[in-house]
Amino acid sequence: MAHKGLDFVSRSVRFTDKEALAFSGQTLVPVLRDGETTLHDSLAIFRYLDERYPQPALLGGALGESRLRLIDLLIGQDLRPALVRLLLPRVLASIDPSDRDYFRQSREKSLGMSLEAFADRDAGQTQLARALQPLDAMLKGQPWLDGAEPAGADYLIGGFFFWAWTLGEQPWAGDSPSGDWFRRLLAFCEARQGAVRRATND
Repeated sequence: MAHKGLDFVSRSVRFTDKEALAFSGQTLVPVLRDGETTLHDSLAIFRYLDERYPQPALLGGALGESRLRLIDLLIGQDLRPALVRLLLPRVLASIDPSDRDYFRQSREKSLGMSLEAFADRDAGQTQLARALQPLDAMLKGQPWLDGAEPAGADYLIGGFFFWAWTLGEQPWAGDSPSGDWFRRLLAFCEARQGAVRRATND
């Protein structure tokens, strides 16, 4: 939303607060409500925002969306599982106490093992290093995953980096291309959000 220069209100939702999402017809985040339009799923939201508010673009047309679908699959294969292994103990400790039983039961059912058995820093760090190799290779030759300026790929992958960062973890090398990119992304997002707030207050 800040990328588009749009004013917005963000609302956090607890894991067990399914009623707060009932208007969307499903139970997962992210959810976007814009007037009478309600969407969920990051790529669907990107597509809608590009159609409704074309500039600056997030996807860059059909080819951009196809690229992001591939990136989303790769995230699911390596980046997300690696960070889950690394961050599970912090997530469990930081969420609302009323959510902890639900979080444990739902995740252990999905994983087929206890959270303690799945959480493995060494394995997670090894898997994360593997997941970051193509990012580092790309970011050696360009400042953003989407080229000269940040766009959908940067935000889609950046969301996982922000997740770790807000939990007090930065399990990537600070002097790596990925580490440099995340610092740029953090500064860019802070500047964009500040610009939106100033424009709203003027």
